[in-house]
Amino acid sequence: MNAPHYPEPTWMRISGRKTPFYTRPLLGSELFDDRTSVLLDGYPIEIILFSAYTHSFFSMTDACVGFTFQSLYAADEVNQRARNAFARLRFSCPIIATNIVGDVSGPVPRSWVYAPVQSLSELTCWMNDAFCTVQQDLNVDAFVEDISQRRLPYRPQNASPIWFRCYLLLGDNNKHGLYFHGPHAIMDGGPTLNAFALMLQWMTNDATEPVENLPWGTEWHNLPLGPVSATGGPRDDWDVAGIELLKQLPDSGAIRTIPLASRPFRISQSAVGKTCRLERVLDPTLTRRLVSKTRIVGRSMSHLFEAAYCMVLLARDQLPPSVWNAYHFEGNSSAISLIPHLRLPYDTKTHLISSRTHIPIQISMAEVSPIVSPRRQLLQIAQAIEKRYTRFATHPCMPHVQAARAYQPDALSERSDIESSVNNVGSIERRLPLSWKGGRGAEPAIELESVLFSVRLTSLAPVIHIWTMKGSLHVQVQANDAWPKADLQDLLDAICSRACLVLEDFSQNPPGHPSDPPLNERSRL
Repeated sequence: MNAPHYPEPTWMRISGRKTPFYTRPLLGSELFDDRTSVLLDGYPIEIILFSAYTHSFFSMTDACVGFTFQSLYAADEVNQRARNAFARLRFSCPIIATNIVGDVSGPVPRSWVYAPVQSLSELTCWMNDAFCTVQQDLNVDAFVEDISQRRLPYRPQNASPIWFRCYLLLGDNNKHGLYFHGPHAIMDGGPTLNAFALMLQWMTNDATEPVENLPWGTEWHNLPLGPVSATGGPRDDWDVAGIELLKQLPDSGAIRTIPLASRPFRISQSAVGKTCRLERVLDPTLTRRLVSKTRIVGRSMSHLFEAAYCMVLLARDQLPPSVWNAYHFEGNSSAISLIPHLRLPYDTKTHLISSRTHIPIQISMAEVSPIVSPRRQLLQIAQAIEKRYTRFATHPCMPHVQAARAYQPDALSERSDIESSVNNVGSIERRLPLSWKGGRGAEPAIELESVLFSVRLTSLAPVIHIWTMKGSLHVQVQANDAWPKADLQDLLDAICSRACLVLEDFSQNPPGHPSDPPLNERSRL
């Protein structure tokens, strides 16, 4: 078992022919995201589909995240304000202007490379490639479908590759869209929403300092530290407690049972990267009931929906009791954000980088009864998921697990055995305000209307995002277009239906479940 890279590599200054640049290797989840992005993308679609049916792997590569919004500003002014804000974002979060270099299949991780801005004309040239204004009818679905098929990086003529681009979609009736397209090695959910908060703050604040007045050339100081340094430095007890934690991680090679898997019942036409995305919105009343009941039974929404997805897999596979114990479920609700673990003087608002720990969860079906009521089965699965999650999430060495796993001898050939990905973004309003007032009056200058999370997918495993916005719970399922839309809709409906089983009372259970004793529910409100 390896320890994290102590001391952790930090940004190194390299003297170039014309100007210096700064570099450090990709670390932790940055490395994991980059590796899976490159190794599991770009293959012929026939190989991807064959591998998906014969192996359980999961691949999210590039991400597209953004908002639609209404604005009091004229379209030209929206464009100017957004462009200036994005230039300012480069100063506060210069990772968006880095290049990624190296061979992903080589013996060392790939590296970030950043060249500081030397002149305003150089900044303008970069902005012309990295900020893109699109004037069209605001067809977000068509835009995202097109973006998902574009493989990063962009390669403009006579310029460095662009790994992170901002799109401003100018629509009619003062309704527009603002989207980031970048690698998952940069774009985790929380940090990305923080970056949008910075953009919107600068777009609506008339007192924002002009971009040309910023001390360009010094912005490299804002490049993000690695996961070990950003979370307080090396753990003194890693050699004992940390290694013991690593030993407790599931070893997929030692599992003797069969993973539950979700595959489309039939294959439609396919193109690498093309994604089908469906969303269901629960009204505020139902959302309040679902959240309240989930808390009362002592579970989280993440674990509830992962348990619901497990139940859907069980129903699709139609397992008889005689083989029930031969299967297990592999989940992803233990993808733990490191943002709450950042330590001062680190600024979480400008920490735009992949920052999480993956602790795969495996639930043996031997822990779940096949003959209890559907509601109790849902809660049994959720309880098993939460038990494993809590054991790792509360461990003081948890923030460095991904950093340690990235340096295992087989790290560069490691494949992900995660079958599902339930990503609970939480309340959007807690991440950033929906209304942004300008300096011209009491009305909001910008009002956010909807949010979108899209990823480029190359495996058959679907991706589930849940979040609340304006009091409504949004449940979104994405999969590559090997899934017919009708199949994916059935999957989404089934997940929501299973999750809502938590609303049922035990007194309403159907007969025939004598082993279903009353549940000792407890409040965690």
